[in-house]
Amino acid sequence: MTWLNLSPLESVLRGGAVSIHFQPILCLKQGRVVGLEALARPEALNISQAFAEARARGCQLELDRLCRQRALDLFAGLELLGTGLSETSQPDWRPLLFLNFEASVLDAGVGGSGAILQATRAAGLEPRDVVIEINESRVHDDEALIRMVEQHRAHGFLIALDDLGAGDSKLARIAQLRPHILKLDRSLITGIERDFFKQETVKCLTRLGRGIGALVLAEGVETLEEMECCASLGAELFQGYVLGRPAPPELLAIGRSASLLQGVAQRLREHAVAGLRQRQVAGRRLEALAQQGGRDLMARPPEQFDDVLATLVEQDSGVEAAYLLDSRGIQVGGTQLGASGRQVPNRLFAPSHQGADHSTKEYFFSLLDTGLKRYTTDSYISMATGRLCRTIALLLEHRSGANYVLCLDIACGAEGGSARIRR
Repeated sequence: MTWLNLSPLESVLRGGAVSIHFQPILCLKQGRVVGLEALARPEALNISQAFAEARARGCQLELDRLCRQRALDLFAGLELLGTGLSETSQPDWRPLLFLNFEASVLDAGVGGSGAILQATRAAGLEPRDVVIEINESRVHDDEALIRMVEQHRAHGFLIALDDLGAGDSKLARIAQLRPHILKLDRSLITGIERDFFKQETVKCLTRLGRGIGALVLAEGVETLEEMECCASLGAELFQGYVLGRPAPPELLAIGRSASLLQGVAQRLREHAVAGLRQRQVAGRRLEALAQQGGRDLMARPPEQFDDVLATLVEQDSGVEAAYLLDSRGIQVGGTQLGASGRQVPNRLFAPSHQGADHSTKEYFFSLLDTGLKRYTTDSYISMATGRLCRTIALLLEHRSGANYVLCLDIACGAEGGSARIRR
């Protein structure tokens, strides 16, 4: 076969016709570029077509290694001067290389060859310079994947779990692989500032990352609004067009990306301060309402308690429900619903009635068993309304000598926090 008769893929494999572009990965807290992801660009066809054809022909391992070696060699020779990196970091500092690994080749039994380690050192790099990005949904051999990750972690490579939240990605793999970095798929990021459910999902994943010691990277960030939202939810690293498009080494100019971070960090600070002040005002208002309600209740006979609660919920639109418990946690009277709590969506959710036992609820036993006078829960799904709320509970002493607990369910907005069914 002559070179003229070669298919585009065969031309790439035989001639090594693969260019590499790099896209910056930035850390908001450090205000600098911390990594560059290498993205292969085979000539004559796009990367998805190349790997699809390579899988069909059984030569994806060959293509993967070719792209990987080209990325390592180019990264090793990357000059800081002219890239903008030297303007934002120490002269001897280099970003990490984020290197994609076609994990599906592990199903063919190629794990344990040491090819990545050899290629890294052949390029003059050390494992500590490289982050291996793994799309775990593409491999079915769990044991081979775990062995591969453990082997490379032991050598000093960092491990990133790519495209988390997309397609067939499995959360169970996080526990199996214990990655250093969680890369959130752009499907979770696009339009996140307008999507409450995406925000809660990302918030849970960033909380998971903190719990297991993994950094969270928001990938595919295309607007400053998306970046600011992800940062407010706990993401530490960012990658996307708004910070820099993939570019060949000679066209890298990412110093300006770091300057964008300063503006984002300042806006986040301003938003955080404004949010804190708003919550302080709302907290003082609700605290005053609860205290006034408690005084009114304790000045009335028990047969008037429902009237007091009904008046209480009408005084503030943020109050979804009000109810009273005795010293055993048994509900006294009915649940009084505010305007926002009256439209119960279906039969799963219904307000509790007189005689309901709340003794196992944290807003009850946290008062009775600890000596506290006031307790506020985290956000949770109300079984009375089906919506996010927080409960403010006050311990009251009636003029008759009996103790009661006043409970106010407060409606939550998008900032309400993670949902847990409690009531």
